[in-house]
Amino acid sequence: MKDPAGNWIAEPPSYEPIVAEDKTLHNLNEYIEIRAGGISTNVGAELINDVSNKKLGVVINENQLEEFFSLVSR
Repeated sequence: MKDPAGNWIAEPPSYEPIVAEDKTLHNLNEYIEIRAGGISTNVGAELINDVSNKKLGVVINENQLEEFFSLVSR
């Protein structure tokens, strides 16, 4: 983080950054690129499977959230 003048508040950590198996340092840009157009339309077994198997998970709208968790808890 930076202070109001734009100076760093603390030095970076002394340890090396965490690196994924595929040598990726971060995937923030992939999450930033998620759009509402990717919202799943059906809450069901396929969506539950996608949560575990898709790299970034799934996008559901507010109305689907309760239905989704009721399926997962069964």
